[in-house]
Amino acid sequence: MKKRIDKKRKNSQSLIDKIKQIEEEKRLEDIDKLNIISKTTLNKRLVFVMVFFVALFMTLALYLVYFQLFKRSDIENDSHNRRLWVNEDNIKRGSIYDRNGNVLAYSEEDSDGSQYRIYNYGKSASSVTGYSSKTYGKTGIEKSYNKELLALSGENLSNFRKMVVKNDTGYDVHLSLDQNIQEIVYEHIKDIKGSCVVMNPKTGEVLALVSNPSYDPNSVDEDWDFLIQNTDGPLVNRATSGVYRPGSTFKIVTATGVLNYDIDTSYNDTGVETIQGYDIKNIADQAFGMVNLRSAFVNSINTYFASKTNDLGRDKYKELAEKFMINKDYEFDMDKNNAIIPFDDLNQVDLAMTGFGYGMTQISPLHMAMITSAIANEGKMMQPRLVTKVIDKDGKIIEEKKDKVLSEVTSVENANYIRDMMVSVVNEGTGTNAYLDSVQIAGKTGTADKENNLLDAWFVGFAPAYDPDLAIALVVEDSDDTGAVVPAPIARDIISEIYQTIE
Repeated sequence: MKKRIDKKRKNSQSLIDKIKQIEEEKRLEDIDKLNIISKTTLNKRLVFVMVFFVALFMTLALYLVYFQLFKRSDIENDSHNRRLWVNEDNIKRGSIYDRNGNVLAYSEEDSDGSQYRIYNYGKSASSVTGYSSKTYGKTGIEKSYNKELLALSGENLSNFRKMVVKNDTGYDVHLSLDQNIQEIVYEHIKDIKGSCVVMNPKTGEVLALVSNPSYDPNSVDEDWDFLIQNTDGPLVNRATSGVYRPGSTFKIVTATGVLNYDIDTSYNDTGVETIQGYDIKNIADQAFGMVNLRSAFVNSINTYFASKTNDLGRDKYKELAEKFMINKDYEFDMDKNNAIIPFDDLNQVDLAMTGFGYGMTQISPLHMAMITSAIANEGKMMQPRLVTKVIDKDGKIIEEKKDKVLSEVTSVENANYIRDMMVSVVNEGTGTNAYLDSVQIAGKTGTADKENNLLDAWFVGFAPAYDPDLAIALVVEDSDDTGAVVPAPIARDIISEIYQTIE
């Protein structure tokens, strides 16, 4: 009996041992699984970290490549680039000259060896020269030709030499600007808010470019707080960066379209053109009866040009606008805003109003000078330019600009027809206040109302009408009267004085 009990105990113990053994084996198995999982998790984490850092490295590399390929020039030319400031401490900045050899800007050295900039013509030329300040950066030619003025436009090795050799000399920049004409223009508009651009229509050379209110670039650092707080915006270059509705001066473009696309030129003017329930009217609610393109242009009939714009349609007008470089970029020697007509956003009424310079059209005086010049130049629009050449200290030409046709906007025949209409505008139409006995002027007036119940008043034109060597675009901001009344006589006086005093 006792043996059976012992045997039973033995069997019982054996069973317990087996259970313990199984549990131990299970525990060891679980530990192995946990170890495997931990190793796998660790490996995954390591892989993730590695992928993350590789991705970060590649992103950084691509970022650097992007800036090297696409943004290098912008960074190098940034007037706040401290590397260029170092260069300026070691390089005598080149001078800026007008077409007659007048020095517009040059550098001197003070008793401490620091260089400072002198602007001989101050306010009258600041819209072209801009200013150069270590504190507030650069504008105008000082900004756009900064590297040339520091002689940093050559080989990298040469650039490095320029960085370390003290008292080296930058390149001189020569302009098409005629400071005599610049002074004439400035004196005639210095008491108004606006701008004026004078061009040679045959070459695209800018002879004068004035924005007012102006500022003295010799004292930008001292005057800075006043300049940036001035609500009239003296630091804004209205000639290149100011954009306006062009008013009836834009009828030059629409008239070109009527001729280019052989649109019927006849129209019965009742004084109202109704489009999508909206009434477009002439100034003073005038009605002219049966008219053609010439009479509509000379009398600046809004209803006519609204109707003919609808006849042209969106696609043709867009094509026409692009011929005049609207909604397109082009090179110029200073910062500018391109002309814009947002065709995709225009309804039928907006499109019709575009035809007489209202709607959503935004354009600068520089661009209106280009449009006017294209008509004066028998339909060829030239690329506008201010810089003629860049010269080193030994007189070697580093860079020289050539005349370039941007676009052929119309035929010689059509351009001459529009010229004849512009002559009639001055002789007998809305532009009679621009008439001169001594010089035949071809012109067009324009007026665009503003939210403040004031006007942007325009005059554009060229002279002599039948062999032009200058084109002009003048806008008066916040005018209390039309383009026929305010800017037309100013443009007349500018043109008269130019031909009286400039050989």
